Order: sequence, then C-alpha cells, then structure tokens
Amino acid sequence: MRLILQCAYCFLLLINSALSQTKYIIDDFEGFADGSSELKMNGMFSFGNVKTEIQFHESSQKSIKPDYLGSRCISTKNYSTKDYGGWGKGICLNINIDPKKDYLNFYILQPNVGFGNRMRIQLQEDDNNSNVYEKEKDDAWIVEITVPKSDEWQLASIPLSRFIDENDGGDGVFNCNYKEGKLLCFIVSFLKSSTSSEKGDSQPVLFDFVSFSEGPLLNSEFENVHKHSSLGLWSEEGNSANFVDIAKAFNGMFVNETEKKLAVIHFFQPFAFDGGVQQNNYPSIERINKVIEDGYIPMITLENHFVNVPSKVFRSDVKQPNLTDIIRGDCDQFLVNWSKHIKQVNGIILLRIFHEFNGDWYPWCIANNSHNPELLIKAFRHIYDVFRDQKVSNVRFVWCPNSMSVPQESWNYIMDAYPGDEYVDFVGLDVYNGAGESKIWTSFRKVAIENYFILTKQLPDKPLFICETASRERRGNERGQNKAEWIEQMSEAVVSDMSDIKLISWFNEKEYFKINSSQKSRDAFLKYILRKDFFKSGTSELMPLVK
Repeated sequence: MRLILQCAYCFLLLINSALSQTKYIIDDFEGFADGSSELKMNGMFSFGNVKTEIQFHESSQKSIKPDYLGSRCISTKNYSTKDYGGWGKGICLNINIDPKKDYLNFYILQPNVGFGNRMRIQLQEDDNNSNVYEKEKDDAWIVEITVPKSDEWQLASIPLSRFIDENDGGDGVFNCNYKEGKLLCFIVSFLKSSTSSEKGDSQPVLFDFVSFSEGPLLNSEFENVHKHSSLGLWSEEGNSANFVDIAKAFNGMFVNETEKKLAVIHFFQPFAFDGGVQQNNYPSIERINKVIEDGYIPMITLENHFVNVPSKVFRSDVKQPNLTDIIRGDCDQFLVNWSKHIKQVNGIILLRIFHEFNGDWYPWCIANNSHNPELLIKAFRHIYDVFRDQKVSNVRFVWCPNSMSVPQESWNYIMDAYPGDEYVDFVGLDVYNGAGESKIWTSFRKVAIENYFILTKQLPDKPLFICETASRERRGNERGQNKAEWIEQMSEAVVSDMSDIKLISWFNEKEYFKINSSQKSRDAFLKYILRKDFFKSGTSELMPLVK
C-alpha cells in the first residue's frame, strides 16, 4: 500500500521578488452566477454529504496581490454528522503539467467552526486516451493535507512532486501534457475531522483560484514600472472600407472624457466579399495611407476565404481555399498582386494571416486540413515568401492562435504550427468571453493564461498582442458577473501577471460585443482601460517594436 503524504507545511504566506507564473486556471469561479444553477454546466460536482454553491464575497485581505480572490468563490458545506464527501471539477483537457517544477494552488477559507480541515486532493489523468477515468487503466495522483483553521483566506501552494500514484492502473508516470495524456478531473475529498460537529453546526469551507503554476504561487505586488500596453480596435465602421472611421467612432464614445488615442486600427480583408468565388478584394492604398497619416498603425487580417457566398455554390466543384491550395500556389497570382498593393503603402503594416488556426471554424484551421500542423507552417511560409520575392519591406507578420484549441486534441497544439522565428515578427492571441453559441462565462485571465504562458515562455523574444478580445453582455441572469466587472478584471489581469502583452485590440462589433453595449460596460472601459496609466495613448510604445 502506497504512502499518503501529509503536508501541512505547504501553506505559504510569502513575499518574494521572484514571482512564479500561472500556467493554467482550473477555476477562478468568476464566471458563475451565485448559487448552484450553473455548477453542472461548468463541469462542477459534489458527492457524499457535501453540497456546493457559488458565493459572492468581498475580501478584506488587500495583501493578496494580484486580485486572485476576485468576487466569487465556491462554498462547500457538510449537511450531515458524517464526514464523507467532497467536490471537484471535470477538465478533460491537454494541459502541460511538469511534476518537477509545477505547483497546485488554491485559496481556502477554513473557519474555526468549519468542518473537514483534513482533505485529500486527487488529480485524475487519462493514460489510454479514452477521455474517461478508468481505475484499472489510468493514474490518479493524490496528496493529503491538513489545513490550519483560520477566519482569513490562506494560500495552499503544493508541489506536484509531493503527489503519489494512488492506484496500480495506468503507466505510473505523471504525463498530463499536450501529447500523451489529458487531465481528466480535480477532486477534493474531506477526510475525517479532528473534531466533529452536529449537523448544520459548522460553517462552510470556501475555495478560490484553483490553478497550476510554475513554481509556488506567491502573494506579492507585481513590479511593472517599465511595462505598458497599447490599444487597438476593430469596429463595424470598417465594413465600409473607410478604415479611419473606426478611430472616429471610438473617439465619439468618449468625447471630452479622455485624451487616450488608439495605436492600431484593425480591419479584415477576405479574398472576396461580393458573394462570388473570384479572388478580387485588393487593399485600398489610399485608405490605408489615410490611417497612417492620421497617426495609427494598420493591422490587416488577410482571410484566405470568400465571404457572403450562398451555400448552394459550394455544393458544386467550387470550394473554399484550404492550406494545400495555398502551398500548391493556386492563389499565388492574387497574393502577388495583393503584396504589390501593400508595397505602395507609405508606412508599416501589421499583417495577420491564418488567425485562430487552432479552432475548427475556418477553412485554414488545422482541424479542416488533415489534422496536420505542418500544412499551416508551409502555407504561412509560402505567403511570407511571396511578399519577400516581391521585395515588400513594410509588412510585419503576425502569427495568432485562438486562446483555446478546438477540439482539444494532441494534433492541435499551437506550437506544432509555429512557422519559425524568421517568418514571424509578432505573436498574437484572440481571447473571447461568450463567442459563438457558448453559454459559458469565463474571466479574461482564465481563458487567456494558458496560451499566454506558452507564448511568453517559448517565444520570449516575440512581442505578444491580443489581436481580438471582447465580452458579451450577460443577459437573463443578474446574479452573475456582468460585462463591466469582466472588463475591470481583464485590466487587473493584464496589468499584473499578464503584463508582457504589448497590444490589446477590442473587437467592437455585434451588439453584445461592443464597448458601449451598456452604459456600465462603456464606463468600465473608460475607468479601467483608458484612465489607467498602464495603457498608453497612441503609437509611442508600439512603434519602436514595429520598426
């Protein structure tokens, strides 16, 4: 029988200038509505005599920096004199966890009259790629801890090296990563308490910000004195191709309230948008020059597809171009002419190609190209070479995955599709809350932190842009976080542990995504973005990187 470790010493209250970096957030609970109605849809569960709900809280512990506690946590309570029970979250994702370096973290409020200060933490992994935990075939890694009782929040930061394999199934190797195994589940089981209480006598135990980090997660201020981010925007005014109207519309939302100016004007250029399947949509030199003359940097997303095409057209032999078509040179004549147009522009252009390639919604996505990331690399390099052969020197190439890979499979790991340093000038990330049909509400930090960690660790010399971000309004459930609060926490996340982001570009389209989709959202953007010193006006911070 394997030894179960006791580690009361893992509770850290440290101040240290060398900060660890958050790698993945199991949950920060900011996306839940108060109560229990949204637990199941977010993969949360409880068992035994324990019941759970989401609880709004206002922490008085200002020493916890950054604001990892947020405004919501999960409350667990034992409604029986029996001690058996616990809670957990289903994950079932490829997450790169290093048992030699990484820590499991969570904040806990274990009141003096609370139940169950002894608990077992279990991490279930998938060794046989069945996407279901099977005791005979998969590993389950556990550690037991004793929580000092306190009426203040405490940080538990537990080295993964202290976890042991609970069962004989699986391969006995902690291999939760992007290639070999998924992390299936995180489970907390309350063990027999040192003191028993009558039913309903104890106070609930609260948990918050369950996460993994490289090194122990520490309570400390972040020193970002010399770090800043610039601002960008896409809005529907760009659909008319009068791209400078994007800036005018933005300024019109905040007349006489801020002097902050955008740095980047973002717009999209598909192969064609007239409903046909001929590559004919060339960039307007005059209109792009106007953007530059007005003091902005243009960022163009070149979309390798035709838009507004009736579905019946694609029932014939005509189809959207895929990566193989690009590599084969089928689109070269169009790309050569496109590059010649760009070459005539009087300034530098950020050019984003094959964005969100790790999704499944574009014809260039890896999911729609034989699950082969090498095709993405070859197609990216091919377009780069077309511009190089035309001696275009005023383009900077942006490689931009989505914040989450869809689907979550080993072949869809973003770094397998990286074209190489010589082909990429900037790396990007698109971060959305509530895009498409999703009903799941997630904080900016939770949805962005994983790929932020990957990109800043593996590509430290490539400046990082958030090329698209937005949140929808929360309709129909007023007990949850609203969009204004989401914007506030986005600002907090970027300024603190995501401060290497050099550009935040809002996607200001569709009624629910707009900055001013409500007065509260618009005011939050003004207060937490435009009036915060970290976010700089104009191109002064960005232009030296672009040049």
